[in-house]
Amino acid sequence: MILIGRNVSPFVRRVASVMRLLKIDFEQRFLATADSIQDIAKFNPLGRVPSLVLDDSEILIDSSAIIDYLLELKDQNGDLLPKTGSERRSILRTVAIAHGVMEKGVASSYEQTRRSPEKVSDEWLSYLQKQIIWGLEDLERKAEHTSEWLHGDRLTLADVTSICAFDYINMRHPVLFDANSFLALKKLTDQGNKLPAFFETKPAT
Repeated sequence: MILIGRNVSPFVRRVASVMRLLKIDFEQRFLATADSIQDIAKFNPLGRVPSLVLDDSEILIDSSAIIDYLLELKDQNGDLLPKTGSERRSILRTVAIAHGVMEKGVASSYEQTRRSPEKVSDEWLSYLQKQIIWGLEDLERKAEHTSEWLHGDRLTLADVTSICAFDYINMRHPVLFDANSFLALKKLTDQGNKLPAFFETKPAT
């Protein structure tokens, strides 16, 4: 399998982390949307990452769709995501919040770096940043009231997505909140980043 995209994208990183957790062998092509858009578009007509090229040359796009396939392939016991029931729904809610933080973080980064300064909407940027904080506040409350991981004593897809989201916000938006904010979420993220699946995928910049 070939994973397309750089781990600076939280969406790419969460796929790479899941593949490591599930012990799936893969090659990664570190293509960036900023300077390799034509190459990326060969795998996804929208020019977005990640894409995953399967061994039979089928191409999957979108991190959620890719992870759904990976879980079907290698998570038969439902360790990262239960197959049915209230626990599954609860984990997917947390995943949705963390995924939304990623989306708003990327949108905020694009607003600041991809637009000419005179075209940046301060009102829109402020709203995106409020959404990031609201999402992190929800994840923080969850992290404050759990034991080892967000949904009990085992790591799930909720932790994978939350760790990737929190690291991305700290990397791209370091002044959005002070160091004493979201201490439970930081503790969770530090704990996750000790595992090979996360420290091997964590981008330096």
